[in-house]
Amino acid sequence: SAWLGNDAAAAIDLGKIYRFAPKLNAHQLKSACDWLRPQGEITTDLFIEHLRSQRLASNVDLEEVQHVDLRDLMGVHDVLRSLEINIALPLENDQLANELNLRSKRGVLLYGPAGTGKTTVGRAFAHRLKGKFFLVDGTFVAGTGDFYNRVQHVFQAAKENAPAVIFIDDADAIFEDGEERGLYRYLLTMLDGLESESSGRVCVMLTAMDVNHLPPALVRSGRVELWLEMRLPDRGARLAILQRHLDGLQQLFPGLDYEALVAATEGFTGADLKRVVEDAKGLYAYARVGGNGHRTSNDHLMEAIQGVASNKARYAQAAAAARKSVTEPRP
Repeated sequence: SAWLGNDAAAAIDLGKIYRFAPKLNAHQLKSACDWLRPQGEITTDLFIEHLRSQRLASNVDLEEVQHVDLRDLMGVHDVLRSLEINIALPLENDQLANELNLRSKRGVLLYGPAGTGKTTVGRAFAHRLKGKFFLVDGTFVAGTGDFYNRVQHVFQAAKENAPAVIFIDDADAIFEDGEERGLYRYLLTMLDGLESESSGRVCVMLTAMDVNHLPPALVRSGRVELWLEMRLPDRGARLAILQRHLDGLQQLFPGLDYEALVAATEGFTGADLKRVVEDAKGLYAYARVGGNGHRTSNDHLMEAIQGVASNKARYAQAAAAARKSVTEPRP
């Protein structure tokens, strides 16, 4: 009241502000009030938005992150529902979370093939949570000698800004060579510390293509409470994805045989299907410039499908060879 005035203070939901940033000290509160006082009418949302912009320090530059929505993912409705219930709702709806004492899951593992949307989930939460989203990826390890300091800083910032999410992308790639034992022991210590220090208000999300490359102690029950499988899109999901990417392109691709396209893309990921449409547009443009415009719409898309399928086969061969070289004993 002294910093804002009695009338302005009475209009502020202090409980909501506390739930948003429970570790604010008196100096930070006074600084926020000093900035807000000349702005005119002060609301709870304005107060929180100021705190978000000035105090919360995500290590992610949102301008560099593609803006996506969880609803962009097709064929994994059960996964999206679980993410909304177990992470988004407790972190975003502070009033309901406080009323029912809801807490996000402490550890969540998203696993599945490349291109099924695991990183998309991270991008979506980065934009939704803004300053309460922190990223750890391979760049924290590769070529750096200060990994422990950097990760400790991320965990400490997440605790101070709780509720928050720490997103560890491609965790299996970080641990697959077995040489990062010190790294995962450190992460175990950090994860166990969340239980006592943050009372479940920090959620650690990990993504992996192959859970067999993750240290068992990292994903044991209690540390990872929620396992979510990101699956390849089924027939219906592939149809929906293709229709979404081809929306607005009817002039370029009239009279499409969607049944044939869906059948030909068995085993494709959402990312593969997006690439098919992009490649088909390139093939259409090439044919148009070359005066070969008599090809049907399906011709361009089927050729693009064959190209993506060929690249997928080469990738699978290269990945198998790489795994073999790792497992075979050195002479």
